[in-house]
Amino acid sequence: MQIGCGVYVHLVRRRPYLYFWHYETKGRGRVQIKEYVGPARLPRSLSEAARRCDAYYARAAAELERLRITTQSALRGAA
Repeated sequence: MQIGCGVYVHLVRRRPYLYFWHYETKGRGRVQIKEYVGPARLPRSLSEAARRCDAYYARAAAELERLRITTQSALRGAA
């Protein structure tokens, strides 16, 4: 399982642009997705990148909790 996300700056013609990356399930594997956010110098780009990171980690935490509950339930049923 790969969990993670982040933000990086990519220079195009000496101008910084902000990108958000994260992992997604595609078929039977995980792939890294890169999404354009906006010019790196704009406050709205920075706040959007932070919002995307927060949303990703909230989804990941919910999925991990679901897996924890499923595993504990299976273990109780096996005993």
